[in-house]
Amino acid sequence: MSPSERPVRIFVTDARLDRMPLYAAAVKARHAVSPTIWLVTGDLFADKSLAALSEGAAQQAVLSRAGVDAVVLTPTWLSLGLHRVNEIVAGGRYYSLSASLVDTSRQAIGQPFMVKKSGPAVIAITGIALDSANVFTHLVGVRYVSPGMAAGMAFALMRQRADLIGVMAEPYSAGSAWGADFAVNRDTSGAFTMTASNDSGFVNCYDVSADAGHITAKTTGLGLYEPDSDLVQVVDSVRAVADSVAARSILLPDGASDGGQLGSVLIQGVLAAGLAEGFLCDSLFVADFKEPQDVGSLVSLLRDPGRLALLSVQGEELAGWPEELVLRPGLTRAGLTRGQTYRVATTVDYLQRHREMVQSGFVLTARPFWTICLDILESGAVK
Repeated sequence: MSPSERPVRIFVTDARLDRMPLYAAAVKARHAVSPTIWLVTGDLFADKSLAALSEGAAQQAVLSRAGVDAVVLTPTWLSLGLHRVNEIVAGGRYYSLSASLVDTSRQAIGQPFMVKKSGPAVIAITGIALDSANVFTHLVGVRYVSPGMAAGMAFALMRQRADLIGVMAEPYSAGSAWGADFAVNRDTSGAFTMTASNDSGFVNCYDVSADAGHITAKTTGLGLYEPDSDLVQVVDSVRAVADSVAARSILLPDGASDGGQLGSVLIQGVLAAGLAEGFLCDSLFVADFKEPQDVGSLVSLLRDPGRLALLSVQGEELAGWPEELVLRPGLTRAGLTRGQTYRVATTVDYLQRHREMVQSGFVLTARPFWTICLDILESGAVK
């Protein structure tokens, strides 16, 4: 029997980039003797600094080079902006599964499902984002489809094309599999459950029988393998690029050595640049503030270095907003015009903690906040 005719083995791993070379070695070794499918679960952008500094390019490069088959596109991806997410999806050599996140034309922002002929069986897998409370589901241009409805629409097409269908869920949860034959990253009694291993010395994998009628759980010891050298170079390269950006020195203006003072400088800089008429935030920085010396330390200190959220608010509503609202020079609460729309900038971190403020939706700035901060500090326009 040739390798292509053998039953498929499905690998399920976490999303830690530094582990990818070792996972890739295990998958590659198995692929030499049978078809494989590699599914990655967890937060792809858990390294917030790397995601911010590379605009997601680091994660895309590693997954593409590793040979990953699919991940779930979650609302967290949208912190990069819808345009950037579309670029990452188009450029990735893997499926970004997203049946529950769609655009205004009801088209999946990623791919609604993948179909792969692996050995004798045809397997289809979709991805469902379960975090409906995530503030990015209110981003203008995005629609969140309930899990049951999203799964039902995807499964109807998948059953026509595949012998076995599965669903990947993010984040990890327990509950229904909505009629799938197997569920990844979801503890369910209604379908075979696949998860990533909690033991760093092993990887979980699952063998699908030739008739796609049976799945057997396996584990593979990672001590048998050396990390894939080519992928090690890719991981090192993307980190080196991010590190070179992070090492760029910054100079703070006089009187901006603590978090409150520096925050005020940056907020006034945003308003002076005309990005908004107001800025709403209780704290731009993490609690353990230390004066940043370079871009990397600035990004680490910002509670949210990603794109700012921009809200459109009527004057009569804005007049009653929280006291931390800062208006541009020359504009006062008493001077707000009833019926006029004002643009207010805030961090997504703030909106996540005050979700009641985003009922009408919001847009994101074209660039990440850390780059805007860098412009403000380097221009010296705000003292």
